[in-house]
Amino acid sequence: MRHRLLLAFLFGALAALAGPAAQAETRGAVRTSYVEPVYPESLLKAERQGNVLLAGRIDAKGQIGDLHAVATSSKAFVQPAIEAVQQWRFRPATRDGKPIEIFANVGVRFRIQGDKRGRLQEPILGDIAISPADASGKTTAPEGFPIQRGKDPALRAEALLDLTPSSEARTLKVQVEVVSPKGRRIAVFQPPVAVAAGATEVRIGAVAEIGKDWEDGVWAVKFTVDGSSAGGGLFWLAADPEHFQFVIPRS
Repeated sequence: MRHRLLLAFLFGALAALAGPAAQAETRGAVRTSYVEPVYPESLLKAERQGNVLLAGRIDAKGQIGDLHAVATSSKAFVQPAIEAVQQWRFRPATRDGKPIEIFANVGVRFRIQGDKRGRLQEPILGDIAISPADASGKTTAPEGFPIQRGKDPALRAEALLDLTPSSEARTLKVQVEVVSPKGRRIAVFQPPVAVAAGATEVRIGAVAEIGKDWEDGVWAVKFTVDGSSAGGGLFWLAADPEHFQFVIPRS
């Protein structure tokens, strides 16, 4: 009996110690259900492939909404993409164990089967994740979390660029800029990006230092590849994100 009481006491003590730590977890949203978008028949017959980049929000219950297109290979892809993503389900993001609302940048791809799969008219991002970062560019919170002006020194954008494969290795000139809610454009240094022969995608990382004069609101990160727009994403910035009412701009 004494051994049982001792074991019960030890397990209770461990649970008490682990409980607050588990409840204080900070993590990003996790998709738990996926629905494939319906391919527009006209584009499927024309073997037209492409992407849609959507922006919206995932609320504290894990519901995604307020979606609109940031960039697309064809306007005909937009509505099927939105209709599919609206049916996705998520486990909500948490900060210190409390469910929170976060920003959502979502990439949706439309691809045909066969030897032409992956051939695009123009390079376009297939996905982008924007996160708070420290001065060295290392992420300090999950993607979509608001960036706190005066606390977070930088942001980090991790993008996946989709492009038509080439038989030879090549180098792409990539330009990245952030755009303020008032339309002010700030260039972000980005070295040339090497692409291996036959590659259909390449990862691009960009770090932007948060300026002291950056205003609160919804900002954009935009990518240009060899002089052509390749899409981007949005992020929230505020001195006090918990008490700032973010309104997602419509393009």
